[in-house]
Amino acid sequence: MIESLTLALSYPLRLMATYGAVGILKLCGVAVTADRTLITVGADGSGIAVTDACSGIEQLFALVLIGAVFAWMMQRSLVFRAVHWACILPSLVLANTLRLVVTVALYLAYGDVILGNAWHHGLGYAQSVLVLVFLWLFGKGLRLADEPAADKVVTA
Repeated sequence: MIESLTLALSYPLRLMATYGAVGILKLCGVAVTADRTLITVGADGSGIAVTDACSGIEQLFALVLIGAVFAWMMQRSLVFRAVHWACILPSLVLANTLRLVVTVALYLAYGDVILGNAWHHGLGYAQSVLVLVFLWLFGKGLRLADEPAADKVVTA
């Protein structure tokens, strides 16, 4: 049951990150295409598959608790706490998208060695930190939006 749920949630996360990364890479002039969760790179047609393990789904389960703690600590009102908690998914997708962009860029520069375990795990750890940074930044932005008008004194 849990495996089925994990796979069902993993696929949309992989799709969002794949197409986001391919869009960013195309904007940067990289010859890249996407077919579902397969990124095809360069003229030789090398493929990088975005698998379930790379989807961030395992992080999502941990982020449910971490996001609740961030929201409780950083926000004053229940509405802003709920919105902050809901920023878990955008934070995860954005971090995973950037991880894929970096992976493809490094792959183009250094080749298959980037897809090995050391690089793969290193980029995964960097993504884990990045998702927390994004979640914290979303929280800071919401906190600023929730400040009373009296706290926002503009001086000339």
